[in-house]
Amino acid sequence: MKKILLLILIVTATCRLTSAQYTKIFDFDGPNSGSWPQFDQGLVSDGTFLYGLTNTGGTNDFGTAFKIMPDGTGYMKLMDFTGTANGHHPCGSFTFDGTYLYSTTAGGGANNAGTIFKIMPDGTGYQKLLDFVHNTSGYGATGHLTFDGTHIYGMTQEGGTYDYGTIFKIQTNGTGFTTLLNFNGTNGTYPFGGLVTDGTYLYGMTRYAGVNGNGAIFKIMPDGTGFSRIFDFGDTLTGMRPSGSLAYDGANLYGMTPIGGLNNMGVIFKVATDGTNFTKLHDFSGTADGDGPEGTLLVLGQTLYGMTYEGGANNKGAIFKIEKDGTNFVNMLDFVLGTTTGCNSMGSLTSDGFYLYGMTHSGGTSNKGVIFKMDLGVGIDANDFMQHLFVSPNPFENTVTLIGTSGEGEITLYDIAGKELLRLASLNESTDINTEKLFAGYYFVRYQDREKTGVFRMMKF
Repeated sequence: MKKILLLILIVTATCRLTSAQYTKIFDFDGPNSGSWPQFDQGLVSDGTFLYGLTNTGGTNDFGTAFKIMPDGTGYMKLMDFTGTANGHHPCGSFTFDGTYLYSTTAGGGANNAGTIFKIMPDGTGYQKLLDFVHNTSGYGATGHLTFDGTHIYGMTQEGGTYDYGTIFKIQTNGTGFTTLLNFNGTNGTYPFGGLVTDGTYLYGMTRYAGVNGNGAIFKIMPDGTGFSRIFDFGDTLTGMRPSGSLAYDGANLYGMTPIGGLNNMGVIFKVATDGTNFTKLHDFSGTADGDGPEGTLLVLGQTLYGMTYEGGANNKGAIFKIEKDGTNFVNMLDFVLGTTTGCNSMGSLTSDGFYLYGMTHSGGTSNKGVIFKMDLGVGIDANDFMQHLFVSPNPFENTVTLIGTSGEGEITLYDIAGKELLRLASLNESTDINTEKLFAGYYFVRYQDREKTGVFRMMKF
């Protein structure tokens, strides 16, 4: 393997902050930039730009694809959705493999059942990989796609043999489409959100069906075998009718429901990958903490971050955090009706280790939603960091080394969606990170000790 040394420092500001600070960085306006991000839509980063989708707006009011710098500058509309040619009304987020951005549309395409597509980060190279068909491959795709190095996996919320939705996979060049499962009413109905993998199984949720008719958690092998409904939602005790995706931290699955729980305002939960040890971490109660979460939780270390659609002090939703054991719930921000913060978020958060990034469904200058960031209060001393710490090789294959670490430091590895993949402590001056199980693409590694903190972007080939 050719040894290449490349340092890319993502954060260059010098500051010492002790509390989170919210900043609105962009206002959607409808025809020009898009409008009303919804359903589990979030942002992904390539280390330079953030990329996202809007459900409506743009030239045809069918939604847009865009990129923007983390400070709110450099907005660029990558594509307007047009209907038959490239689909309309995307209801998910992008997935990035280091070369292309992949996603789906809920409608449009040749059969008005939606599409799977890919596009380059500069807006060129658009390719429609599939036109969905109502009664075979399904329609109304939502959520994100999951990439395993060869295939991308996803779900449709309706259609298929029984019109209850499907699970599918397709190769990144558009060949090899396979319907892995047709939901039939017994094994689940109307899946919302995307799939998450532990390296062996894919995990997801259905909004309805299950023993109580209130939704279920399932797992399935990437070849379509081994399907099992591992948990059935009830109502007061567990929450009900999930509409986001699951998050995985290497041990447990975490998620939310928008209704059910003690106050019928939704819950936060965790469960083991075999469906045992279900634990309700939090019951939402309205004014104090939010109501009706629609998106997916973000796992950063021992903390979960998320948003609610309603509730909070102004009944316009909130940003919150909670420890993975259910302790220390904190309402970080109450969204405000009007131009200040945006409001009513239905999406999910992402992070680069220093900031949270997200979108709201409405509010802002045109009441079409906003893009925002929230400072997590991590101190940065960029000059010191660059002089004493670097990674090699980069790009890497199966091992990457972080040079300049200390016994008091900590390394955290993230994917581009902000999901924590690995955490190491008690380091040496040179610390190897085993990356054999990672798929090709971009990753972030964050290092912090008493004196310096920084984030590198790395690429596996």
